[in-house]
Amino acid sequence: MKRTLLITIDFPPMFGGVANYWSNLCRQLPADNFVVLASEYNNTLDFDIKQNYLIYRKNIISNLKWMWPKWLPLFWHTWRLVRQEKIQRLIVAHVLPTGTVAYLMKKIFKIPYLISVHGLDVAMTQVRPRKRWLLRLICRNASGVVTNSKYTHELLNSICSISQPVSTVYPCPNFVYENIDSDRLEEFKKSFKLHNKKILLTVGRLVERKGHDKVIAAMQRVIQKFPNVVYLIVGQGPELDKLKNQVKGANLGESVLFFSDVMNKEVPLFYHLSDIFIMPSRQLDDGDIEGFGIVYLEANCYGKPVIAGRAGGAVEAVEEGVNGLLVNPLSESEIAKAIFLLLQNPRRAQELGQRGKLRVEQKFNWSEQSKKLIKLLN
Repeated sequence: MKRTLLITIDFPPMFGGVANYWSNLCRQLPADNFVVLASEYNNTLDFDIKQNYLIYRKNIISNLKWMWPKWLPLFWHTWRLVRQEKIQRLIVAHVLPTGTVAYLMKKIFKIPYLISVHGLDVAMTQVRPRKRWLLRLICRNASGVVTNSKYTHELLNSICSISQPVSTVYPCPNFVYENIDSDRLEEFKKSFKLHNKKILLTVGRLVERKGHDKVIAAMQRVIQKFPNVVYLIVGQGPELDKLKNQVKGANLGESVLFFSDVMNKEVPLFYHLSDIFIMPSRQLDDGDIEGFGIVYLEANCYGKPVIAGRAGGAVEAVEEGVNGLLVNPLSESEIAKAIFLLLQNPRRAQELGQRGKLRVEQKFNWSEQSKKLIKLLN
C-alpha cells in the first residue's frame, strides 16, 4: 500500500460518527504505511499512544477572525507532513473543508486523494451554490470515493456524475454484546419504575430528522392499547426542550422519559432493558437525512428488533422483515401499527432481533468492511 495520510477534523477521543468510523478503519490498515493528521484538543495523548500508527495533532482550522479561508493552517500542516513522512496519497474524511485542501495538494504537488463522503456532507453542500460547485470539483478530481451507504453513493452520483471507483464501506457497531450485572439492571428498573413495563428506546442526537416527535405522537395511541409501554429517549441535542414540551402537552410525563447525560459506556444498559428499538428518521426540507443509522445495528447486537423510517440509508441498515420493520416516517398511525405488531407478536419480535444479531456478526464488522477500503487503496 502506498504511504497514506488521513486528514480528519473528527477523531477520537472526540465522539461522533466520523470519528468512530475512521478510527475503527485505521485499526485495520497497515500501520507502517498509514499516518493521521487530526485536530488538536485536550486529552488526546491517552488515546494516541495506544494506537499502532502515527497520529499528528495540529490546530488545523483557524479561529482567528482575520484569517480566511479558515483551512489555511490545514494546508500548511498537510504540505509539511507530505514532505516529512514521504506521503504518496491522501484520504480526506470530510468533503469540506478538508476536501478543498486535498484538491489543492493534487493540483500543486500531484498528490492523489480519496474522498470519504457521508450523507450529511452532501446535504450541507446543497445550501449554497458555491458549496455545490466545490463538492463536484472535489469529487470529480478524486482518484476514488468511499461512501457510508449505497444511498449516499446514489445521492452523490445524482449531483456529481462520478466516474471514479466508488466503494461503499458501511459503519459497524462500536461495541459487541456485553452482559450487564443483574443487580445493576434491577436497581435501574426500580429507580425509574420500569418493572413489568414494555420499553421502546431511541438512542441518538436529538435532532428533527431522527423522528422522536413522531414516536411521542404515536405513544398517545400506543398507551391506549398497551398502558404499560414506556418510551426512553437517550441523547442530547437542540430538540430537547421542544420534545419535553410536546410530552408535557400530551400528558405523557409518566410514559416518556429523557436521559440526556448518558456516557457511551452506559448505552448497553439501555439496549438490554429495551424490547423494541425505534427511530423513524425522515428527510427534512433542507435535505438533511440519515445517511445510514448505526444505532439500528447496535440494537440488533443485543437481539432487539428495530423500527426505522423508510428514508435515506436507513433502508440499508434495516431490511424489512429481516432485522426489523420499515415505516412511513411521517405517519404516526403507521408507526403505532408497527409497535402494536411487535408487542402483540413477541415470537416474531424475537426472531427479528436474533436474525439482526446474526446479520451484524456476519456482515457489519470492521474486519469485513475494511477489506473493501483496502481493495480500493490497492
